[in-house]
Amino acid sequence: MVYISEKQKKIIEDLENEMGNLMDVYDFLIKKNDNEPIITELLKFWDSTSRPSGNIQHRSVNNLSIRLAHEEQLQMDTIIKSSPLMDKELLNIKLNENDNITFLLGAGASAPSNIPTVNKLLPELWKGAEKIGRDDLDKLTDYCRSSKINNIEDLLTAAYISEFATKNHDINNLLEYFLFPEKKQCYDTKKVNISKMDASSISFLQDTLQILFGLLTSTMISASPNAAHESIANFVQNHENTSIITTNYDGCMDEALLNKEIEFEGTKTDTGKLKLLKMHGSINWSYCESCQEVLDFDLLEVKEIYDKDIMSFPIMGICQNCGGLRRPLLVPPMAFKFLNFPNLIDIWNSAQQTIMDSNYIIVVGYSFSESDTYISKIIARSMSENPNQTLVVIDTDKNLVKKLRKKYSARIKSFDDERILQSSDKCDIILPKLLQSMLNGDPKGSLIG
Repeated sequence: MVYISEKQKKIIEDLENEMGNLMDVYDFLIKKNDNEPIITELLKFWDSTSRPSGNIQHRSVNNLSIRLAHEEQLQMDTIIKSSPLMDKELLNIKLNENDNITFLLGAGASAPSNIPTVNKLLPELWKGAEKIGRDDLDKLTDYCRSSKINNIEDLLTAAYISEFATKNHDINNLLEYFLFPEKKQCYDTKKVNISKMDASSISFLQDTLQILFGLLTSTMISASPNAAHESIANFVQNHENTSIITTNYDGCMDEALLNKEIEFEGTKTDTGKLKLLKMHGSINWSYCESCQEVLDFDLLEVKEIYDKDIMSFPIMGICQNCGGLRRPLLVPPMAFKFLNFPNLIDIWNSAQQTIMDSNYIIVVGYSFSESDTYISKIIARSMSENPNQTLVVIDTDKNLVKKLRKKYSARIKSFDDERILQSSDKCDIILPKLLQSMLNGDPKGSLIG
């Protein structure tokens, strides 16, 4: 299937030679395949020459005039809004065999495998809560729904802060002071008293939410790799200097590599194998809360046992090393997520160094969320210290790259916007074509029809 048509390529070449023809652009947009992305340079040209004034627009470009009725302009806007965007510089990337390539995968990379993204996790969590039928969970569910609290990161962060505050009365009083300054005079003589029963109830609720989250992630076990994962595995086979960092718990990327018999690092780093750095843990990892021992179970065996219903997913277990409580090693989506998982420090440090050493960072379905400031700051520092480093962002959010360019331009002296390139197409569609083009150094046959 043609991805970028020769017609659009010709229009882009004309624009580069200052021979832009508005009628050609109009004709292309009207007739183009619905799935063909629009090169951003073409869109900029269209926006600068065809914005309506009143109900009729009349402009002259290179002695050619085009007259658009208001309805036609709306039709054009609809076509543009529904089409993915792509920077033309992506067509020209030619990798050197010594280039270090790092993939950073977020939830969007696994979305085509029917794994819910973060903004869809909370409704699934409430479904699990309803099955338990506990009064405190039901009240929390009703409160969040009535208050339109839809972000699981906010819920788990609030639960963590609440449990932490109840363990230290001074911290709890200070939180009250900061959050409700109009009541500060009362703190001169009286401190807020939280009973042991209240504290244990909050702690129990927080623990239950963590268990529910573990149950929720267990549904990811059956997921299979999509075309994006498979294309990355194929890329690894053809480009030696490649690393993969992911914030996903699922085993889709792991399985795609295993299917091609590619060995990779798990919970241990610096083994000389391919770096697959799972910064937030994995569904086939577990850790002991007491001795912090980490176990890495065979992913395909875990998947087979779960799919055949031989054994349920172990939300809790006993550590054979010390007798402590063992849980899945999954970092919940919340602020302060790195405070409770010292057993992942080596993986985070390895990820930081990997990003710093990269020529290209290919970001797939990662939203640069505020709750992941650790990763965002690593990339910002790396882009600042490595002026030739390029960030390729594959994300359906068309405004993400615009935000990143604005952010880095404000923080990095003489920052070039073209160091961040975008495609807003679905990752399972664009990534196989883009990676093939990068490997070949020629977009013909992969990106250009």
